[in-house]
Order: sequence, then structure tokens, then C-alpha cells
Amino acid sequence: MIFQNFIGLLVSLSILIWSCDYAIKNSIAISNVFKIREIFVGIFIIAIGTSLPEFAATFQALKLNSEGIVAGNLVGSNIANILLVGGIMVFPIVHLNLGKEDKSTFRFFLIFSFLFFLLIIFNLNIDLKLGLILIFLLILFFYFELKKPPSEDVSESNIKDQSTYKLVFKIILAFIALFFSSRYFIDYAKNLTEVFGVAETTIGITVVAFGTSLPEVVATIISIIKKQNNLAIGNILGSNIANILGITLIAIFINGEINYYNLLTNIDKWLFLITSIIFFIIIYLRLAGKLISIGLILSYLAYFAYQYI
Repeated sequence: MIFQNFIGLLVSLSILIWSCDYAIKNSIAISNVFKIREIFVGIFIIAIGTSLPEFAATFQALKLNSEGIVAGNLVGSNIANILLVGGIMVFPIVHLNLGKEDKSTFRFFLIFSFLFFLLIIFNLNIDLKLGLILIFLLILFFYFELKKPPSEDVSESNIKDQSTYKLVFKIILAFIALFFSSRYFIDYAKNLTEVFGVAETTIGITVVAFGTSLPEVVATIISIIKKQNNLAIGNILGSNIANILGITLIAIFINGEINYYNLLTNIDKWLFLITSIIFFIIIYLRLAGKLISIGLILSYLAYFAYQYI
């Protein structure tokens, strides 16, 4: 039993790494075909794929009437993306190659996060009307991002002479593999922890939380290895925006509305905003290096310890 779960864990992790690498490789090719910026690809392509586990966890939690898990999944994943995944990202990066157009992208991210924070802090029921407003803002963002000229550092892709349809098909295939491999990774990890008598709450806090954020971690590491720093940044930005919009819309679709105020602690609410501001400052001022990386990761571990010790 232990051996089978361990092998399953390794196989699912291997498929997850392959699927992220495959998606990133073909996404870079897409950015070259359409002459669009890598950060745009990271936000609107890679991030959607890496956020699929969060969407699945949200759907499952709502079926069980567990809105607390939904709220925790949204805020916890976004905090983890910035402190943990962001900490991993800035560790090896000496220079963040961001242009004027990229900075405006980060301003939208901060504004969008702040508006969502206001929805939480003012104890508002987020229904279909507010959901449509969030969608409208995202469409505007998409439109203006698409109009921006490509960055000067458009990457050379190893994939040549392939049709757009074939590239899109390969990306979809990679996302399907990513989704199922991450879900199986969580299942096998839960089985292993149960064998060793770990409490169910601890499993949810550690294994499930890490499992849903694992695609972002892997995609970020692969992007950095391929020297696609802007792709890694776009993945974090896009994943956080996708979590806010996607998880909220799923909740509205199933329950009609959702109110996050009573589902989150004050620390969770404020840390959601503070981490967004910190990430904005780090990227906007092009701050990177080992000290900042260690600081972000230690902050996440401290938040983790505060929540569950």
C-alpha cells in the first residue's frame, strides 16, 4: 500500500512537471506567433492552467456546503502565490526586465486586488451583478493588454513551423495532464499521510494546500530555468486574478452569492491586501535577490505557523 502510493506520487509529480514544461514551451511559441508579450501569456494562458486545481477544490467544497474552505482556498492560494511562489521566483533573478507597459499591468493587479479587498471588508454579498462587474473589468484589462506592443525581449522558441491550432491543442493537452496529475498527487499524498496516522485537518492544511499551489510552483521554476522571467511573473499575477474571479464566479453559479467577511479572520483579510502591495512594490521597483526571497518564504512559513500551531 505504501509502496504503491509512493510510486503513484512520483509518477503524478513527473507528469505534472512534464505538463508544465510542455505548456510553457508551446505558450512561448504562441507569444512569438502573435507577437504578444510574455507577461500577457503568463497571465492569460499559463495562469488559467495552473489555477485549475483551485477551481476543482472550490467546486468540490461548495458541493459539500463548505464555504469556509472556498474562502480559505482563495485567500490562502493568493497569499501562497505571492509569498511562497514569489519568494522562489525572485531568489535567482538579479534583474527584472520590465518595461513601461509591464508596470501598468501591475497597477491593474493592485487596483483589482484592492477592489476585491473592499468587497470583503465592507461585508458585501457578492452576487451576479457584482460578478459581472468583475468580469467587465477583466475584459477591459484583457483588451488594453492585447493592444500593447510586444516587449523587446521576445523569446526564440524551439517550436517552429507549427500551426496555431496545433499549438493551442498542445497547450490544452498539457493543461488536462496538469489538472489530473495535480489531483492524483494530492490523493496519493493524502493516502500516505493517512497511513502514518496524520490528522485529517493537518492533511488539508499541508497536503491539499500545497497540492493546489504545486502547479504555480513548478511553472515558476521551469519558467526561470528557461530564463522566461516575465512568464513567471505573469503566472503569479494571472493566478491571483484567476483565483479571485474564477472561485467567486463558481460560488455565485452554485450558491447565487457569497460573502467572504465572516469566513475569514481579520489577519487573512489584511494579509491578502498587504501581500498584494508588497508584491507590487517588489516588482515595480525591480527588487530581487536572496534576502527578499528568504524574507518572503519565511513570512509564509510564519503565517502558516500562526494559522495552525
